[in-house]
Amino acid sequence: MTIQYYAQQLEAINYKALWVGQNVMEKIDGISPYTAFIRPIPELHSVAEIIGHLVALNIDIINKFKTHFNLQQVYQPEHWRSNEELKTIGWKQLKEDYEKSILSIIVLIGDKDDSLLEKTYTEENHKSVYPFEFALEGVIHHAMYHLGQIGIIIKLLINKELHIS
Repeated sequence: MTIQYYAQQLEAINYKALWVGQNVMEKIDGISPYTAFIRPIPELHSVAEIIGHLVALNIDIINKFKTHFNLQQVYQPEHWRSNEELKTIGWKQLKEDYEKSILSIIVLIGDKDDSLLEKTYTEENHKSVYPFEFALEGVIHHAMYHLGQIGIIIKLLINKELHIS
C-alpha cells in the first residue's frame, strides 16, 4: 500500500460514501447532544465515550508522527473518559475534536512519501517497535470497528425509545 492509500482510506471512512453504509461523520451528525451521552445498556459505551476514545487514539498517533518529525506533541487525553467528563466538553466540541484529529492525521501524512510507512516508532506501553504502516492500518481498523459499534448503539437507543413510548 502507499501512504496516499492510507490518507484516502481515512478520508473515505470519515467523509465519503462507503460500501458498508454511512461514514463516521454522517453517523454522528444526526445524534443529539442529549442522546450522545446515553448508554443503551450499562455494559455498552455511549456514542460520546466512543468518539472521545477515538480522539484519544488519533492524538496518540499524531504524537507518534510528531515525535518522528521532531514537532511539538499534542496534549494526550485518557483513552476512555467518563460520560461526566465528556459532558463538560460537550457533544459539539467532541465532534469537532474528532474531525480535527482525523484531518490532522491526513495532513501529517498527505505530503509524505511511501518510505514513511517503513519507518518505526516505539510503543511505550509495550516497549515494542512497529512500522508507521502498522499505526495507519490500526487507525483505519479502529475507526471501522467503532463505526459499527456506533451503529449498534444508535439502533439500541432507537428501539429503547420506541418501547418506552
